[in-house]
Amino acid sequence: MDDDPRELREADWPDDGDGSDGRSPAWERRARVMRIISIVALLSLVVPGALATWALAQSTAARACRLAVDAQADARTPTRVAFELGSLETAGWNCYALAPTGEVRVAVLGVIPGAPDLRPRSGA
Repeated sequence: MDDDPRELREADWPDDGDGSDGRSPAWERRARVMRIISIVALLSLVVPGALATWALAQSTAARACRLAVDAQADARTPTRVAFELGSLETAGWNCYALAPTGEVRVAVLGVIPGAPDLRPRSGA
């Protein structure tokens, strides 16, 4: 004896195994358009914020680098900042003083740049 009512046994249910969910082509097209619009809207919100954050971090790193070079060298010494992921000790923004013999790393400003650490280091 079957526990299901006759209406449920005789109903024409879509088959779940073949991947067809019974939607019309117009509905599929509408769903695809809405998916594309949603992705474009999400990117239009995220990308400007990411670019503004990068620009702010770069300008903060440049100012902090200028402070570090001014404290340790001549004020006319040119500087350069770079975001590097080479090693764990120097990951993030790095400050370089440009000398005639090459670049000299002056400070590691970190992933989120801030005021440079200008305290003298001990040799021990």
